[in-house]
Parts: sequence; C-alpha cells; structure tokens
Amino acid sequence: MTDSANKWLGKELIVLAALFIVFLLFFKVALPLLTGVESPFTVVTSGSMRPTLEVGDLLIVIKEDPYRLKVGDIIVFRVPWSSSLIVHRIVRIAMSPNGPIFFTKGDNNLVMDPGYRTMDDIYGKAIFRIPYVGGILEILQSLPAKVAIVGIIVGILLYEYSQRMNVEIGEDSNEDQMEL
Repeated sequence: MTDSANKWLGKELIVLAALFIVFLLFFKVALPLLTGVESPFTVVTSGSMRPTLEVGDLLIVIKEDPYRLKVGDIIVFRVPWSSSLIVHRIVRIAMSPNGPIFFTKGDNNLVMDPGYRTMDDIYGKAIFRIPYVGGILEILQSLPAKVAIVGIIVGILLYEYSQRMNVEIGEDSNEDQMEL
C-alpha cells in the first residue's frame, strides 16, 4: 500500500544526504584548498573600514605570501586583544630580522592600530567583497535559523509523503471497490 511512497521518501533522503555531503566537501575541503585558508569567508563586523567596507559585507579571503603584500592591501589578521579577526588596510611595511612587519589602520579610524602585525598574525588578504551578504549568513548560522531550516525541510518532506500516502490509499480504495 505505501511501497511507492516509502521508495520516494528513501530517494529524497538520499538526495538530501548527497547534497549535504557535496556542500560540506565544497566548503570544508575544496574552497580551503583553493584559497589556502581554513575559512575563505569573513564578515565585516565593525564600521572601522567605512566607506570601503560596510558592516555585514562578506569578504573572500585568500592566503597570501607576506612578502607579496603591499601598502594599500586589505588584510584579515589576529590581534592578542580580540578573539575576532580584524579587517584593516596595510598603511606601512617595515623589515625586521624575522621578515616584514605590517602597520595597519581602519579607513574610518583616525589613528593607526596599536603595534604591528607579523607574518604569523596575518590570516589572509581580502580579494573580493559581496555587500550585505555576510549579515544574512551570520543570521543563518544561528541555532534558531538552523532549526527553522531543518524544520522546513522536514515539514515539506512529511507533507509530500502524506500526499503520496493519500494518493496510494485512494487508489487502493478504488481498486477494492472495483473488485466488489
């Protein structure tokens, strides 16, 4: 009675699992290999780079050889006083015995950042900006959004499954009535 509905549900679950695996492989393996950084996407979270970058912009970041960085490049880096990555522009480069050191500043800030960045501090170089998309992605990464997305997918699957079950039950009833 429900054999074709069960087959349909099984196929849909396999397709969803395959899409999820492809999604994970793309974002967790392929993109990091292509860009050289663990997570090639960074969301701008402060107004320190206005008007060049706005809060909520999504940046695509690549690993760059520190010796190839130049004044004017926008880099993403770590600092000891923040758990978040910082996005600022290189305003000066000096050489030290351990390699180049980078002085940075947000375009909207009046003064340079304290201290300097070493090669080890630099996460990557911003190469592309997608306006406002980062804010949407930040929301989608929240637990309520993830639960809502999964709920919608499960709801659609259950609705379609129940529709198929009703069609099959209706067909079986018609066949039983024809036999009488």
